[in-house]
Amino acid sequence: MSRRATLIVLVLVLCPVGQGAYSSAAGATQASGAIARDANAIKAEADKAYTGQDWKNAAALYAELTKVEPQSGFAWFRLGNALRRSQQYPEALAAFEKAKALGFQPSVTQGMIAGVYSANGETEKALAIIDQLAAQNAVLPNLFEQDAAFEKLRSNPRYQAAITQMKVNMAPCKFPDKHPEYRQFDFWLGEWDVYSPQGAKAGTSKIDLILGDCVVLENWTGGAGGEGKSFNKYSPEFKRWEQYWVDAQGSTTFFHGKLEGKNMVYYAETPQPDGSILKRRLTFFNLGPNKVRQFSQQTRDDGKTWQTEYDLIYVRKNSQAKL
Repeated sequence: MSRRATLIVLVLVLCPVGQGAYSSAAGATQASGAIARDANAIKAEADKAYTGQDWKNAAALYAELTKVEPQSGFAWFRLGNALRRSQQYPEALAAFEKAKALGFQPSVTQGMIAGVYSANGETEKALAIIDQLAAQNAVLPNLFEQDAAFEKLRSNPRYQAAITQMKVNMAPCKFPDKHPEYRQFDFWLGEWDVYSPQGAKAGTSKIDLILGDCVVLENWTGGAGGEGKSFNKYSPEFKRWEQYWVDAQGSTTFFHGKLEGKNMVYYAETPQPDGSILKRRLTFFNLGPNKVRQFSQQTRDDGKTWQTEYDLIYVRKNSQAKL
């Protein structure tokens, strides 16, 4: 499941958050009416009770719905949560286990099972599940931080470590102490005036972090009005940096490379109309906090000889750096 899908699911199945103690679901089910009612009607009533935090009726109605639609993991999940809110922990655990067996949002359901254990004082069982979820790259820190069922665990070092790991799982690029590789190209960030080696103004460029600090976005404006952008990111799968360059002329170039010393070095291969391959080597020289050199070379003989394609010096705006 994607991280975005997980967060959407959390909103749909968990909201709203509340507390309450009510009578047993079994007795409430008997008072809820005939089980043979239309499933859509039961679900509408159940959802209304759930949204209104009427846990007694929500539990009764979802229990009724599970009899009409016994394969509905959603119904079993919400039944479990309504029972948990009613402090009926054994019944809640059974309902969550049924939802889990039906394959309903396994990570979220496991988290809610941990909530049952935590609320019932079974700390070790709760921590074991939370540890496992963190190790499996779950992205559920909000579930644990916002649910009162985990209040007793807040000061536990194991709990804190697991929640931190989930935050890293959710936004790895924001934790340079855990993933320093995502920050290797930060020396290019900022607003720049760009010059040729002879001092002629070639253009301007603004380099930003976007998408959870995972992407280094270049916004280039040439002196003659041309525009281009590049999207740069570290690929944990291939353990390399990648760049997609696109411009207003419809040109696209894919580069990949790595940090070599202090410098970022990219390579690209572009097929030519005659069937040959044009290879490029694009190097970003880190020349200090206020200067970067972007040097592009190309070869048509598989690297035997290289020709300069362009050579640019980036000077940070409003700095005292010289060419």
